Amino acid sequence: ITIFITSFLFTYKFIKYEKVKFEQENKQLEKNYTKEIKERTKKRIQRVIKIIETNIEITRNEEKENLKNIVNIAHETIIKTFERYKNSLSKEQILNEIKKQLEHHRFYNNQSGYFFIIDLNNTVIMQPQVKEHEELKLDDIQDIKGKFFIKELTNIAKSKKEGFSTWYWTKPKENKHKKKIGFIKVFEPLNIYIGTARYEEDINNKIEKDALKIINSIRYGKDEYLFALKQNGVTISHINKDFINIPFSNLSKIEQKIIKNIILEAKKNNSGFIYYTPTSYNLKENISKKISYVSIIPSLKWIIGTGQYTTKIDKQIKQKKLLLIEKLNNTINSIILVATIITIILILIMTLIARKIQSKILEYEKELHQKNQKLKELNENLEKKVYEQTQKNLEKDQILHHQSKLASMGEMIGNIAHQWRQPLSAISTAASGIKLHDEMNILKKDIMNDSLDAIISNTKLLSNTIDDFSNFFKKDKVKIVFDINKSIDKVLKLISANLKNKNIEIINVTKQCKIYNLENELIQALLNIINNAKDALLENDNLKEKYIFISQEENNTQVIIKIKDNAGGINERIIDKIFEPYFTTKFKSQGTGIGLYMSQIIIANHMNGELNAANKIFEYKNKSYKGAEFTIILKKNS
Repeated sequence: ITIFITSFLFTYKFIKYEKVKFEQENKQLEKNYTKEIKERTKKRIQRVIKIIETNIEITRNEEKENLKNIVNIAHETIIKTFERYKNSLSKEQILNEIKKQLEHHRFYNNQSGYFFIIDLNNTVIMQPQVKEHEELKLDDIQDIKGKFFIKELTNIAKSKKEGFSTWYWTKPKENKHKKKIGFIKVFEPLNIYIGTARYEEDINNKIEKDALKIINSIRYGKDEYLFALKQNGVTISHINKDFINIPFSNLSKIEQKIIKNIILEAKKNNSGFIYYTPTSYNLKENISKKISYVSIIPSLKWIIGTGQYTTKIDKQIKQKKLLLIEKLNNTINSIILVATIITIILILIMTLIARKIQSKILEYEKELHQKNQKLKELNENLEKKVYEQTQKNLEKDQILHHQSKLASMGEMIGNIAHQWRQPLSAISTAASGIKLHDEMNILKKDIMNDSLDAIISNTKLLSNTIDDFSNFFKKDKVKIVFDINKSIDKVLKLISANLKNKNIEIINVTKQCKIYNLENELIQALLNIINNAKDALLENDNLKEKYIFISQEENNTQVIIKIKDNAGGINERIIDKIFEPYFTTKFKSQGTGIGLYMSQIIIANHMNGELNAANKIFEYKNKSYKGAEFTIILKKNS
């Protein structure tokens, strides 16, 4: 029953998942297909615009090349005429012969093309359109834009020998100034240049006719066609010929609205998509909405567009959805079939397994009873073993603490020796002096009194030293309020002579700060850390200056003591192990490896603080040093 229910639930979940997936695919299908149609429509318009723009560029280049070729033909005529008459006629007569051959030439369909000749002094030799300009020097003639175009043509002739230029000139029959593009070429033997020009409007008309031919020649299907309109709303290309060149004001309000939206969308980003219901032409009996892509042709400022009817898109989407539904049904049938087969197989397998499990359970019951008996025995002995192990650990800690004390005592004995050396020397000197003066019978009372006073003074110093060292070995573990600065002074008093003898300078910048904790424990930890720094400095033979720095920081709740040296730091590979018991980098005869371990135990366990170590780079007296820095963090009221 469990397998059957589980199988049913899984099958239901799978079918539900497939249906959800089907709905998602349906939505994605509509989205993707619409996106695909829009992308295809957009690419069609972009390709047409590219063809038109390419054709415009070719036409403009061809027209300029035609101007150049026409002038070159006239130039050849000038060369031949000059060669024929240069030895028999004067310059003026030669120019007249040239004029006879060229001034009546007209070209282009509207006969607007003619030749003009000007000398290099800006004097007009031939101007068929305005005869009264001939023989006049026109330095100061300007077009409607204020351009001295004859001067510019002459400068081109002098500097480049040939070239193109533009200016505005009155167009025949229209009496309007229109832009012309011209080409001139110099003939140096006569100091003249010949040229011709064409109205840019004529070139643009040809370009527009060619563009319309391209637009009208492209069809994508029965319902898919190109349309084009000017930005004043006049349609210039459409599948419905009755719609072409109709003034915008003569259109219906609906048609005007559609065209306005097309123009606005095209101007927004030079292109865009627009949804609308066309009224002028529809191949379907039922009016269908249309999605079109419209874009501006940059060179012509026309708006061109094409699109598809949404009924066609919907039909294609519906066909794809039917395929998805068929695929879904096949998948559901497959899931049900596979689930049924798996369910039957699982029921057979589980029946066999259940029988084996039943026999195994009986075996496990016997084993479990035996193990329960053993577990009971183990529990009875466990408490005893835990107690024994705890005792061993306590003994181990006591041994380590004792070893640490012995190591500290060894250090103290050395420090005592250094502290006593000078007083003993002074006592020995005073006693020897008294004895020498007595043997020589020159001992005076005042000399003897001074020597005895010196002996008494140094004896007190030795006694005080013994008191200082005996305080260190007190076993009191009672928390008191004490001044950290004074505790550090006690430590330095104990070891200063030893450090001074080793040429190690202590820089102590601590100040008064009182805390409530174990003073003797802190002193022992400080001694261990400073001795460790001393050993590190002595191992480094290359150091000229040897420093140990002691500093202190505090806030409202805690105090931080920092001890650092300039011995070069601790090897990064072992820095994490220095607080482990018996870990040492010294020879067996020089260290036990428990000094830093016990310092960690004292600070962390006994004083409820923290002890950390790190390598630091720092400056002192404008020199850079590297060394180990030990940081002790203690609470003020722990």
